[in-house]
Amino acid sequence: MTELFQDLRFALRTLRKSPGFTLVALLSLALGIGANTAIFTLVDQLILRLLPVRNPQEIVLLAGRGQHYGGNNGRNALSYPMYQDFRDHNAVFNGMMARYYMTLSVGTGSITEVVASELVSGNYFPMLGVQPMMGRFFTASDDLHQNAHPLAVLSYEYWRTRFNANPAIIGSVIRVNNTPLTVIGVVRPGFEGMEPGIPTKLFVPLMMTPALRPGFDDMFNRRQRWVNVYGRLKPGFTIDRAKAGLQPLFHQIINDEVKMPAFRNATSYRRDKFLQMYIDVMPGSQGNTNLRRQYETPLLVLMGVVVLVLLIACANLASLLSARGASRQKEIAVRLALGSSRGRIVRQLITESIVLSVGGALAGAALAIVMVRGLLSFLPASIAGYSIQASPDARILAFTFGLAVITGILFGLAPALQSTRTDVAPVLKDQAGSVIGGGQTNRRRILVAVQFTLSLLLLAGAGLFVRSLSNLHLLDPGFDTANVVQFSVGPRSLGYTDATTAAFYRKLEERIRALPGVKGMGISNMTLLTGNEWDNTITIEGYTSKPGEDMGPHFNAVNGNFFDTLGIKLIAGRVFNERDERNAPKVAVVNQSFARRYFGNASPIGHRFGNGGDPGTVTDTEIIGVVADHRYESLRDEIPREVYLCELQREAYGNAIYVRTTARPENAFTAIRGAVRELDANLPIVNMKTMNQQLEDSLVTERLVATLSVVFGALATVLAIIGLYGVMSYTVARRSKEIGIRMAIGANSGDVVWLVMREVAMLAVAGVAVGLPAAIVLARVVRSQLYGVEPSDPMSIALATLLLCTVAMAAGYMPARRAAGYDPVRVLRTE
Repeated sequence: MTELFQDLRFALRTLRKSPGFTLVALLSLALGIGANTAIFTLVDQLILRLLPVRNPQEIVLLAGRGQHYGGNNGRNALSYPMYQDFRDHNAVFNGMMARYYMTLSVGTGSITEVVASELVSGNYFPMLGVQPMMGRFFTASDDLHQNAHPLAVLSYEYWRTRFNANPAIIGSVIRVNNTPLTVIGVVRPGFEGMEPGIPTKLFVPLMMTPALRPGFDDMFNRRQRWVNVYGRLKPGFTIDRAKAGLQPLFHQIINDEVKMPAFRNATSYRRDKFLQMYIDVMPGSQGNTNLRRQYETPLLVLMGVVVLVLLIACANLASLLSARGASRQKEIAVRLALGSSRGRIVRQLITESIVLSVGGALAGAALAIVMVRGLLSFLPASIAGYSIQASPDARILAFTFGLAVITGILFGLAPALQSTRTDVAPVLKDQAGSVIGGGQTNRRRILVAVQFTLSLLLLAGAGLFVRSLSNLHLLDPGFDTANVVQFSVGPRSLGYTDATTAAFYRKLEERIRALPGVKGMGISNMTLLTGNEWDNTITIEGYTSKPGEDMGPHFNAVNGNFFDTLGIKLIAGRVFNERDERNAPKVAVVNQSFARRYFGNASPIGHRFGNGGDPGTVTDTEIIGVVADHRYESLRDEIPREVYLCELQREAYGNAIYVRTTARPENAFTAIRGAVRELDANLPIVNMKTMNQQLEDSLVTERLVATLSVVFGALATVLAIIGLYGVMSYTVARRSKEIGIRMAIGANSGDVVWLVMREVAMLAVAGVAVGLPAAIVLARVVRSQLYGVEPSDPMSIALATLLLCTVAMAAGYMPARRAAGYDPVRVLRTE
């Protein structure tokens, strides 16, 4: 321990004597380690971290795989009756629970807000092993009868921030979607539901679903998948063993289901496909978050990028330490001559490297906080209340300082070993300066070439990501996003009936259209470019589908002004008008892709279709118009076949509202909010933004990857150039005698410049020669993140190569000019 403290004191004293070297080293490490810490902070919270529940590795998620027969409302979802079957008859779980994520309107006093919520079965908290901080949780008795247990449990953060941590909240009543619920408990701090990153604020019994979802009647419908089902494995059960153990029960369930009346019109093909389904069992220890699925691949790509940046920083520092070691040859030779062992000196030099690395980690940890806050700015503002912490916790700090130690050893070991291979006698006789070139110089050149290779990888990748983002921005979404405001309201969540909801939207449209500068207002059931979709199997009159053919176009329900408001062109027929009311014959508009797929060059106007794919399905909806294609889920996705139903003819009226203005759309926000509040001051307004902002939000992951790859690519290039400059400066200094002799016998300044620049060019060519094929190979790994550009895109690679070579030659030119300015007489006299 005493020797360790001696090494630390000596390391600090030595580094203090070389402030320039120390500053460059600390800055390089701070940037490299800080970038890794920042990205790892997001990776840890969104991808790696397990749920804060009892033994999370025992939690699994169930999902049916194959061709389901019926509706689907959620990823990895099962019907509630199937959950009951598994809960009551399985032999592999110690417990099971079901949950459904949705947003609910919570009213207390005069304030109504929309909060992330979970509808959960009575065994939700016991199965997860989560305890209440105060009050109690739901029980199995709350699963017996629909709408019979109007109860609520609050998350700790929601109780603290919304209700001022008032313990008297227990037993009080809050209004949730206009339904009075009694608060019975508060969850302990730390647990925020099964959607990591998007904290659940309110928990409600699943049996209250019909009351909280007006019009919902699928609680016990086996053909409607909507709940996520989790189980806790019994001791000794693995996921594979559990999956094998559940298949007989699952096949018994679906064999019973296929005999039920819902299948009476199903074709033999549909029945056979349904019976081929199987139950999948997946790890459930991280919950079921869409946020993780959206950002997983981009974050892993960025993690790879920052690792390359750190490797470049390590190569740079190894080169600097090698050069510094050469200047310390006499010191090391003296210590060896006085009896110090080589191992003792290596340990001292490694200690210096680790001290540098830990100092860089301290600065990097502070820098990472700033970087994470910047990264969070890429997340859309519509993701309300996402809980990603910028400040490092114990896990992040452990990662940072573990990385520091590894980094210190990585860049310090080779220079330390090389520095102690000193031939003591010549060095002590001052003969070291006569050595020209040598193994150390060659190793530094190799490190510079490696930095060039890695920098080319990052620059080429940055070019591909930027071109992908540019291609997406150049895409025509099929509608005009300029001067359009979008927002959502949910009057049915406050107890509005079908009739009062329709009346509300009529009055709202009158008020908004009367606002100055407003040209139109459209209503849509689906919000465009949000990654959501609604599809349904249909039967088209006169069209015979092939076995297995996809007959499930995307759907939307809109009012007649929707198309004009968004600038979607009418191709044939007409759009909806006031005659298409609730009791009128059902009508629909389709897009061009739908018309081409099912009618070819013929007009679809006047043809009919019906919901469902079974023989005998009633085709009661007439196609009255065809409109131009437009993007639906995202700019990346192909344009789908789309059907627009008339909003006036449906019960679930409205969701997204679009308003076109003649001036800046942001200027209309206040007036639109005022119009809504005049009709109902308690009605929450959600996700108000411009359509251009929604388009940008839909490209959030592409923008994140493109921006950061450019930043990190530039950072890597700067580090590589610093390394090149340092090596060439050192090389010029070591070759001063040779250069002096050349100039003495007639070489001019141009010859000397070329002598140095030729070596720079060789290093650049070597780095590029290795980097080009590597860049193409690595680009194929991230192909899923590209759009409209091939991994071998010649423009991106050529620009990256040109940029890297240009800055390399510029960095090498400074030492070359300095060499050309040598006075040969003075150099030779010094030597």
